[in-house]
Amino acid sequence: MLDFGRDICGHLASAEGREWLVTNGIGGYAMGTIANLPTRRYHGLLIAALQPPVGRTLLLSKLDETAAYDGHSYPLCATRWAAREVAGSPQEPGGGQTVSPTGFQHLERFRLEGTTPVWTFACGDALLEKRVWMQQGANTTYVRYDLLRSSAPLALIAKALVNFRDHHSNTHAGDQHMRIEPVPQGLRVTPREGAESFYVLSDNAEAIPQNEWYRDYFLSVEAYRGLDPLDDNLYAGLFSTKLQQGEMLTIIASTEERPSLDGASAYVLHRFDE
Repeated sequence: MLDFGRDICGHLASAEGREWLVTNGIGGYAMGTIANLPTRRYHGLLIAALQPPVGRTLLLSKLDETAAYDGHSYPLCATRWAAREVAGSPQEPGGGQTVSPTGFQHLERFRLEGTTPVWTFACGDALLEKRVWMQQGANTTYVRYDLLRSSAPLALIAKALVNFRDHHSNTHAGDQHMRIEPVPQGLRVTPREGAESFYVLSDNAEAIPQNEWYRDYFLSVEAYRGLDPLDDNLYAGLFSTKLQQGEMLTIIASTEERPSLDGASAYVLHRFDE
């Protein structure tokens, strides 16, 4: 079984150089790096096959998560920005990029559970586990967080970054506008007039709509390939909840209006389909 510890997970070059992939059997996929830092235009949590098995379109780019526990804040995500200076963040040699935040520094372990990628983060004495999988036959991605151990409640927030582009392309937002609307259990995203909406939902988190473009993500592998390395994503919503030991949070991205929100049952079905 593939299983990496701190020596790989806590080292940026090692963690971003190792990728994971999950698929839905109809042409859609989710893909990324162990470091939760996108390096390719193909990285995202929901690349939906809108005309299966083709029409692969990036919908949910990433979730930028932060845990607050015992008076401290623990970023769990990472991003490389083009030519941006952020205090206390590592500068990339020969290009001026900045990596911020650096959530991989809290990553204790990455493993595969069957075909499912699993991250284990240490936040003080708390352990938080994260899984990503897709429902077979549907453009639906599940991201589940389990608080395995804690001596106090852990507050978890996740910024949903969305997009609407062919997976071979880049987004330069300009004056693009998407419509973000609250719906029961989450948000509906309508990319443009006449386009089909998609949804970012949760089983037990509060969802607050946002609508702000985050610009100049630097995709290092695209730069290496001699292609456009810059991409923009829309901050569409903030999901927040508070977990006690043994509790879980599931965030779901889907082209379906009413996917199952039961992360425990959905994972059992996923493991059965493997």
